[in-house]
Amino acid sequence: MNYIKQLNEFYSTLDYKPLSANAIAIYMFILHIANKTGWIDEFKVANSTLMGKCKLNISALQRARNELITQGYIYYKKRFKSK
Repeated sequence: MNYIKQLNEFYSTLDYKPLSANAIAIYMFILHIANKTGWIDEFKVANSTLMGKCKLNISALQRARNELITQGYIYYKKRFKSK
């Protein structure tokens, strides 16, 4: 995957699939992590990491993440903690 190409496609897509500022911030951070991981298909990012890097509380994070999911920007799989 090409980082610049992905950015250009993202910003072009915003013209017809707009997002909130919080959703854009999360997407940009996720894109950064995807690039760092070598564009593997699936990776994990803790809520606490996203909240810290994007300066969001948990409810704002959840709203923005749901926005990204419903608009088709990301796929999200909830992790269940084992007891």
